[in-house]
Amino acid sequence: MLKRLLASLPILVFVSMSQTTPPPASPAQLKAWFPPEQLMTIGVYYYPEAWPESQWERDIANIKKFGFEYIHVAEFAWSFMEPEEGHFEFGWLDKTVALAAKYGLKVILCTPSATPPAWLARKHPEILMINAQGTRMNHGSREQADWSSLVYRDYVEKIDERMAERYGANPTVWGWQLDNELSHYGQGMSYAPDSQTKFREWLREKYGAIDRLNDDWGAAFWSQRYNDFSQVEMPNQTELIAGVNPHAMLDLHRWFAHEAAAYLRFQAGVLRRHVKNQWITTNFMMNYELIDPALSQNDLDILSFTMYPVSGGLFRGNLGFRMGDPAHVSFTHDYLRNLGSGIEGPMELQPGQVNWAPVNPLPQPGVVHAWISRAFALGGRFVCVYRYRQPAYGDELYHKTMVEPDGVTLAPGGKEFVESIEDVRKLRSLYTPHAMPPQDYEARRTALLIDWDSRWDMENHRQTTRWNTTGHWLKYYRAIKSLGAPVDVITDAKDFGKYPFVVSPARQLVDKDFIGRLTKYAENGGTLVLTCRTGQKDRRGHIWETLWAEPIYDLIGSAIPRYDVLPPGRDGKVTAFGKEYAWGVWADLLEPRPGTEVLARYADQFYKGTAAATGHKVGKGHVIYIGVDSEDGQLEADLLHSVYQSAGAKPASYPLNLMIDWRDGFWAATNFTDTDQPVPAAPNATFVSGGRTIPAGGVAIWR
Repeated sequence: MLKRLLASLPILVFVSMSQTTPPPASPAQLKAWFPPEQLMTIGVYYYPEAWPESQWERDIANIKKFGFEYIHVAEFAWSFMEPEEGHFEFGWLDKTVALAAKYGLKVILCTPSATPPAWLARKHPEILMINAQGTRMNHGSREQADWSSLVYRDYVEKIDERMAERYGANPTVWGWQLDNELSHYGQGMSYAPDSQTKFREWLREKYGAIDRLNDDWGAAFWSQRYNDFSQVEMPNQTELIAGVNPHAMLDLHRWFAHEAAAYLRFQAGVLRRHVKNQWITTNFMMNYELIDPALSQNDLDILSFTMYPVSGGLFRGNLGFRMGDPAHVSFTHDYLRNLGSGIEGPMELQPGQVNWAPVNPLPQPGVVHAWISRAFALGGRFVCVYRYRQPAYGDELYHKTMVEPDGVTLAPGGKEFVESIEDVRKLRSLYTPHAMPPQDYEARRTALLIDWDSRWDMENHRQTTRWNTTGHWLKYYRAIKSLGAPVDVITDAKDFGKYPFVVSPARQLVDKDFIGRLTKYAENGGTLVLTCRTGQKDRRGHIWETLWAEPIYDLIGSAIPRYDVLPPGRDGKVTAFGKEYAWGVWADLLEPRPGTEVLARYADQFYKGTAAATGHKVGKGHVIYIGVDSEDGQLEADLLHSVYQSAGAKPASYPLNLMIDWRDGFWAATNFTDTDQPVPAAPNATFVSGGRTIPAGGVAIWR
C-alpha cells in the first residue's frame, strides 16, 4: 500500500505544479517591451551553432546593417547547451548574445525542448512519443518527445532552469520562446503510457464517476460501457474495427489541447523563477488544428505563431499558389489579438520558397512584403523571419532565407524584408498617438464567433469528404473583409454584445444558455448571422431529442427538417439577387415560418425552390441563417453585403481577396487577387508605400 502511494506522488505533485498560473505582465511592462510609437519591429532567426564562429560577427553586423532589430536563437540547440547529461556549455551562446549587444540587437532565446539530444533518447526511450500505429518515434528529427512524459519534463526543467539562471537578467535578452510549433506534426497525438495515464486522470477529474462518462460518451452504443476509469484508453481509429466513438474523440481533442497548454504553463513557470523584465511566448502552428492558443493566454505575455502562406496548398485563382490565402494570413492575427495582452505577431514568417511541402513554388514577387504588411495592418507588433542563412546541410537545404548561400547577398525575400523595414521607419516618423478609427469603418466591426469544440466534433464526423471547418470559417472571414469591415475573431468566452454584427459559422455544439445569449444579442438590436450545421447537437456532441436542430428554430425563424451533401464533382445551384451560385459541400433545407424572409433558394435538385438562406426579425435586431455553403464564397459575400447595407453600415464592395484595414492612423491594402486593383484612397492621401494601383501581390499604405 505504501509503495503504491509513494509511486503516485510524482504524478500528484506534478499535476499541482502544472496548474500554477504564472503572473501576467503588467501594462507598464508590455508598453516598455512594445512601445506604441514603435508600431512593429522586425527580426530574424539566426543559428550560430550551424556556422563557423569566424562568421558570426560578420553575419550579426549584416543583420544590423539590413535594419533588423533582434535575432532569435537557440531553439534547436539542446545538444550544444548540454552535450552530455549534466554537462552544460553556454560559451558559444554567451558570445552570440554579446555580439548582439555590440551591434544593438535584442535577442529572443528559446527553450530547446523541441529537439532532445541523442543521449537522452538513448538513456530514456520512454520519453519518445508513440503514434497511432504503435510505432515509437526515434532520435533524428524534432518534436519526437512525448510532452506528457514525467521523465521528459524533468530533463526539460533542468535545461530551462540553467538557461533562465544564466540569461534571465541579461538586458540584451528581450524575451523567450517556449519550444517550437508545439505538435507532433503529421504523427498526430502521442499514445505513449504517460499520455494514456494523463488522459485517464483528466477524465476522472472531469466526470468524477464512471457512469457520468458512460452517459456522455453514449457508451450504451455497441456495449462500450466501462466499469472503471482504468479501463479507458485514448480512442484510436487504427485499433478499432469500425467507427470510433465521436464523444470519446471530442474529449480526446479537449484533453490534448489542455495537456499542451499545461506543458507550456510548466515551462513558463520554470522560466519565471529567474527571468526579470523579459516576456514569454510560444510560436503556435496555426495549421495544426489540435491546439487552442486561448488555453495559454493567461500563461504567456504575448502570443505568436508561424505562417507559411505558400507551402504547396492550392488556393482559388491563377496566382493563389504563389500568394497564399489572405484570409488564412489574416485570421490568426484577428484571433490572437483578442487573447491575453493583445500583443501578437508572426514569430516565423515564410521568406521565400520552402522545402517541406509537396510542391514548393516561387512566391509571387512582392508578396513577402504583402504578408508583412498584413501583419502591420492587423495590429501585429512584431514579425520574425525564418531564417537568416540558407543551410548548407540538413533537411532544409532548399529553404530560402534572407541571404543567398554565400551568406552575404540579399535573396529576393530578404530584399522584401528590407523594403518592409523601410516602411516601418517611415510609419514611425509619421505616427500620431491616439489616432481614432473612422466612424464608418468602426460601424462595420464584426465579431467572428468560432468554437473549437464544434470544429473538432465536425472534423471527427464530417458527413462528407468535402467538408472543411476551417475553410468554412475562412470563407466567412473573407466575405466580411470584402465589406471593408474590421474583424475580431473570438470565442463565446468573450462578451459579444458590444458588436454591431456577429457572424457565428457552423456552430454545431450549442446549449440553451448559448442560444439565450444569441437571442438576447439580437433582441437588443444586434445583427446575427448563423450558418449551416448550427445547433445540431448539445455540448456533449449528442443529437437533441427533438426535431432536427429544433432548439434554434425560434431564433432563426425557420425549421431545418433535412440537409443535403453532394458527391465530389457534382454541384448544385442556388439563386439570389438575380444571380446563380454553385454549391456542393452542405445544404440545410429551410422551412421559413410566417414573417421570415427568404434570401436565397435552391435552383435544382428535387427540392428546387426550397429556402437556402433566410432573415428573421428578433426584437430590435435581425437573425440571418445561411444554410448553404457555396463553392467560391461569393454567395456569402453578396448576402452579407445586403445584410450590412440593410443595417445602415455602408459596406464597401471590395473584390474577394483584396484586403484593406486601418491601423494607428494609416490605411493598408494588400492585393491577393490575380489582377491590378485600384486603391480607394482620398485624393489628398499621402502614400508611405505603393501607389494608387496595387499589382497582384502588391501593397499600398497611406494616410
